[in-house]
Amino acid sequence: MTTLAARTALGVLTGAIALAAMLRLVGGAFTGGMSSFALVVTLVAMVPWVGYVTWRARRSRLVPRTALLVLGLDVLGLVLVWVLVFGPVLALAVSFAAFVLIWIGDRPLRTTPRSERFVRVEELRTPEPDDSDDPLEDESSGEEPGDEDSTTPRSASD
Repeated sequence: MTTLAARTALGVLTGAIALAAMLRLVGGAFTGGMSSFALVVTLVAMVPWVGYVTWRARRSRLVPRTALLVLGLDVLGLVLVWVLVFGPVLALAVSFAAFVLIWIGDRPLRTTPRSERFVRVEELRTPEPDDSDDPLEDESSGEEPGDEDSTTPRSASD
């Protein structure tokens, strides 16, 4: 298991790559530079994402091998976001792949094997010894399904 500091650093790095990629994408949409409104909207959307990824990474049970894979994806995302023209889009995809690895490590552990969770059809309803399995037999006896305890005889006018 990795340390809390390592998981926190991986979470911050993974979220920061997504933040940088979004800033590059939004900045590329404006010819004269990014407007203040666009910067604020991007930060309002992405700073909570950085916090969420970090929170998930801190709770995650990352083994060292998965942590190295996340780190490799983060380094690849850092390179892509600054090198290629299409790099921010690729960096977002790589950052999301790193987040998926973090998220998989945060899933709850299974407590029971699958064979114990499923119920056999035979276990769903075991008939009582005096109950019949044939619904037509109940109708032919003249009783309504809810009148099993009824002691009064039914007349033909009912």
